[in-house]
Amino acid sequence: MGFVNFVITSVGKCLDAVCLLLDLNFLMVHTVVRTLLAVLAFIHSVPSLLISSALQLGNLFMYCGMCVAEASSNLAHGSVTLLGSVVLALEGLLESLKMVGYLSMHVLLRGKEHLCRSLLSLLEGCGIALSLVVYFTNTVVNFVLIATHNVYLAVVSVWQTVSSPLQKVVELALTSITFLSSCLTGTSAFLWSPCKLVLDFLMSLLHMFISIFILNIYGLLLTVTIALTTTAYLNPGLAHQAFICAVDYMKSFRAVRGFYLVVHRRATTLWSARRLLHRHLQRLRRSLSHLRVLQAAVWQQLSQRSRHVCQLLRTMMHRGNRVRGDGGPGERRRDPPDGRAGDGDHRELLDLVFPSSSKDGALKKLPSSSKKTKHLPAESLLTLLKEQEERKKCVICQDCTKTVVLLPCRHLCLCRDCTNILLRQPIYQQNCPLCRHMILNTMDVYL
Repeated sequence: MGFVNFVITSVGKCLDAVCLLLDLNFLMVHTVVRTLLAVLAFIHSVPSLLISSALQLGNLFMYCGMCVAEASSNLAHGSVTLLGSVVLALEGLLESLKMVGYLSMHVLLRGKEHLCRSLLSLLEGCGIALSLVVYFTNTVVNFVLIATHNVYLAVVSVWQTVSSPLQKVVELALTSITFLSSCLTGTSAFLWSPCKLVLDFLMSLLHMFISIFILNIYGLLLTVTIALTTTAYLNPGLAHQAFICAVDYMKSFRAVRGFYLVVHRRATTLWSARRLLHRHLQRLRRSLSHLRVLQAAVWQQLSQRSRHVCQLLRTMMHRGNRVRGDGGPGERRRDPPDGRAGDGDHRELLDLVFPSSSKDGALKKLPSSSKKTKHLPAESLLTLLKEQEERKKCVICQDCTKTVVLLPCRHLCLCRDCTNILLRQPIYQQNCPLCRHMILNTMDVYL
């Protein structure tokens, strides 16, 4: 009986402990949920607070703008009124002066009638002079009035011209502020709707996480497993230490230790082979760069040689022209009886200038023609020089001089414009027009 009571009391105490744990869990979850709800309520109230502050700021800007506009308009009205009063005062003064002049003239005229008839001529002269003075004064006064009126109109027009852009600027500023406030309101509403959806989605995910991974034993175990896996992934040092401990433990066995040594040797061999391959690749790159430098030097020497040959050709052409224009009987006797020597020199020059051109067949026919004709006159040399000039033309346009060498076939057959047009074509059409090899690079040659 005592054992049964002990069992019952122990079971009751276990149930009490479980209830206490459940109450503590409920209290913690309730506190976390209330905290999250308070944070969400604060986040929900932030947009309305921002919108109200933006509206108040917009109202303040509008009030300031209206005050500035009203002050400017009052100042303009006061200045215009003051100018009008000044002009009216000047006009009254001038009218009074005019009336005084008229009155004095009338008094003088009336007094003239009561004077002696003997002084009539003198008084008439004085009257005429006085009338002229009054007319001049009237003219001057009229000119002054007209000028003052024109100045007033100019000032008024200038003020209108200056004030109208200010009014337009104020209206534009008010319109811009209204548009910006409406855009801010719409943008805040547009941005808050997806944020609200995201917050609702996060709340649902949090509720599902709490209900599955915290309020359930299996979910709690799964959470602990995920936390351990994440810790091992984010901290590779811990995983490395665990691996080292496992390897040290496995080294205590002979078979596992031998397998580890074999794997370590193979890894060391592969690493040394990789380093050796890297060194060979570096040497290969150095040799390729050296070959590129040598190729550039060779092409530079070829260009210099071509310039030298061009100068020799020009010298020969000049000599041929002199022989043709100034040659006498004595000079004709100096020509070699056999023209094969000159033909050979000319052929060597042509071979140096065009080592791989499409005209090599025509150049190779020259020795056969020299065998048939034993004597080569000066006209044949000039003809050959003219043909040489024609061979310098581009094979496409037949107008410009060949200035571009195509690589790697080394054909000098195009000008720069035709080369640019050819290089703009698709890659499968960028071929040499003579041998149909693909063009990998070009080089300019100035002959």
